[in-house]
Amino acid sequence: MLHVWLRAQHSSLAVWHSDTKNWHAVDGWQQLHDIYSIHGHKTLCLYFPSSHLLQVETELSSAQLKQLGLVGKQYLFEETSIAPVEQLAVRQIGYASSQYLYALAQNDIETWQQSALLAGLTIQALLPDFLLLPIPEEGAGQQVVLYQDDCTTLLRQSSYQGLAVSYLPLIFERLPQLNEVCVLPVLDISTNSVADSLIVSADNDDNTINLQKTGLNSVTNIAAETVALLTEYQLLLTVLPVIPTPIDSPERHALNFFTKSSDSHVSPYLRVAMMVALLALVLQIATDGVEWYRYSEAATATQTEVVVQYQSWFPNEALSTRTKLQAQMQPKLRNDSQAPASHIAVLARIAPLIKQSSLQAQSLVMEPSVLRFTLIAPDRNSLDEFANILSTQGLSANLEGVNSNEQGQLSGQITVNVTTDSSVPTSVTDS
Repeated sequence: MLHVWLRAQHSSLAVWHSDTKNWHAVDGWQQLHDIYSIHGHKTLCLYFPSSHLLQVETELSSAQLKQLGLVGKQYLFEETSIAPVEQLAVRQIGYASSQYLYALAQNDIETWQQSALLAGLTIQALLPDFLLLPIPEEGAGQQVVLYQDDCTTLLRQSSYQGLAVSYLPLIFERLPQLNEVCVLPVLDISTNSVADSLIVSADNDDNTINLQKTGLNSVTNIAAETVALLTEYQLLLTVLPVIPTPIDSPERHALNFFTKSSDSHVSPYLRVAMMVALLALVLQIATDGVEWYRYSEAATATQTEVVVQYQSWFPNEALSTRTKLQAQMQPKLRNDSQAPASHIAVLARIAPLIKQSSLQAQSLVMEPSVLRFTLIAPDRNSLDEFANILSTQGLSANLEGVNSNEQGQLSGQITVNVTTDSSVPTSVTDS
């Protein structure tokens, strides 16, 4: 994996050579392709300018931040972000009982990814470049590590705290506990070497630089303005004999802003819509399953009842399961439904009489030689009178049983004998 350092948005690129432990300059992405990509290098770790990184230190606990969710964390950067907060990639780190949030615009991530693809390379890690500086040995804001060159000024406070500095006095004002600044040598990347020179010496004892940590009599070319500023704030200046160095396993670092294409961000609204659609589909499948189960039970129960009913009607004939029920029942129903002409003739004489009376027909049972009527009447006299009317019409009618119902009415069963000889007296037919 190549380690590439982009110190500023439009600066030259620096590539780390592990064999020489030094940075080598390339003019741009095209030269990176010509020198490295075509010779077998396919992946890289890009250290982007820390000036693109947004930071927020919050008093919220980890559980509270989890309740906020991604959208809530994004809106914590609303006052400091130029890009829309919905387009921010957010990383969260807990350090020293505090919660730190870091954000990077998605447009910047996509721009660097496209640049790497044009060079025939794939980004595997995307880290802020302050991570190239060594971690200060003393915590609690008493010591910081500083690196300056023509393209950038970086400052690192702890393992996960660092930034690109645009105005050093403001930083020193915000760190009241600071008492030591460790400065790294300035890299002359254009000549692929570290430029060694002497620091500007002070004439009086107050400007003496303490180099006890490095043990060097000569130091790198630190800007005179920086030396004067440190002297003004009475800060101890220590030159470290190291240069910015890539970190190990950058793809597993907590501040890796690289996102695989398969892990692309999905809109919360689209996610909710997909969940609702999936829930509706599951509910529909469950409903269809329940309905199918109930239908299957009803079909089984109906088939059982049909077999029982068929056996009660035709005890000497078994119901065939291979033949449709309609095909077995239709001939029998057709034959049974053909009432004799004598029954039809008697019904034709009785029906008008029922309509003319105050009675109401409830049921009719046709037997080979008898018609049985169940009539509803307001009182017993109406039933007796109707039976007498049938007798006067030449019909053999008898009132066999009378019962009362819940409505206070009477139901009576009238039996009419039917003779197979349908001829009736002329006087009766004319009437």
